[in-house]
Amino acid sequence: MNDKIALVSCSGLSPLGLVVRAATVELALDNENIVAACITEYSAQPNQCSPILEDAKVVSITGCTDDCVSTILKEKDVDIVKNIDAESIVKENDLNPNDSVRLDDDGEKAVKALKDYILKELENI
Repeated sequence: MNDKIALVSCSGLSPLGLVVRAATVELALDNENIVAACITEYSAQPNQCSPILEDAKVVSITGCTDDCVSTILKEKDVDIVKNIDAESIVKENDLNPNDSVRLDDDGEKAVKALKDYILKELENI
């Protein structure tokens, strides 16, 4: 996994939005080739996306079935190499984060489960 990877994540105000943001930012801090990108920035810019996505393989991390991340990126003609559904990963691990401001115990466990899943998926792109 040496290519530049841009993780574009959900920024929703639900507990899962917090989990997704925490997981992607932690991965970016721990891996030189990963950047965490802000979906809100892209939705606010008409007809363009940030240069941070240039030369990167873009992975969207969705927090719910609305899939705002992929929808916004597709509207900006960004090629998404992988879409990861965080909600299904949390459910598969029988976790239920309950706080949208601070990570509770299940929230911390969900961040770890999501990070592990993302890293595994990045090996295949």
